[in-house]
Amino acid sequence: MVKNTRVSVIIPTLNEEAFIEALLLQLNELKAHYPLELIVVDGQSTDRTREIASKYCQHVLPAYPGRGGQLNLGARRASGDILWFLHADSQLQPDSFPRLVSSIAAGATGGCFKLKFADERLIYRFIAFGSNLRAKWLNSFYGDQGIFVHRDVFYQLGGFREIPLMEDVEFSRRLKKKARVQVVDAYLVTSPRRFRKGVLRTLFLMQALKLAFLLKVDPKILARIYGLGRE
Repeated sequence: MVKNTRVSVIIPTLNEEAFIEALLLQLNELKAHYPLELIVVDGQSTDRTREIASKYCQHVLPAYPGRGGQLNLGARRASGDILWFLHADSQLQPDSFPRLVSSIAAGATGGCFKLKFADERLIYRFIAFGSNLRAKWLNSFYGDQGIFVHRDVFYQLGGFREIPLMEDVEFSRRLKKKARVQVVDAYLVTSPRRFRKGVLRTLFLMQALKLAFLLKVDPKILARIYGLGRE
């Protein structure tokens, strides 16, 4: 990584008061050693997300709900050479950012991190193992794996598609054709909250929706199904 290369961290939020402070505290610690820019793009939260984020973040941008649009808005405001997209419930490991720096220095222009869950039960370790294999062998990345991309590549690709679901998978399909992608040899820890309605039920739903997306089912339909499946 060229000295003084600037990294813009872009975090889309919607009612994330339970998680956002912990992540921003970690990122602010990194700012003491690296040129980081922090951008939170809030999709009309009704809790204290914006208030909390404003204490720690240079830019807290209002946006309409929709992760693809929020990510694109953050990218337009960003001034960094590298865009790093994080979910609000992500937590860094001590070597996460240094390994990202090393990957970029070695020539990676896009990629993601390995994933692990805050819950150490076997089922979550199994899900994380599968996610990491998918990322390594198929270069198919989910948003909770901390997708990163060189700014120029991001704009050559036209950014994220502003679709209601699978914007991360769709973006990674285009990214691997344009960038030198790498799965960083370090972990991001994420909350297992998406599985709160049942692990196997949610896992099956997610895989079914991904298959339907690959078969070109309208993402609007998939988003409705996803919402019903989580009720």
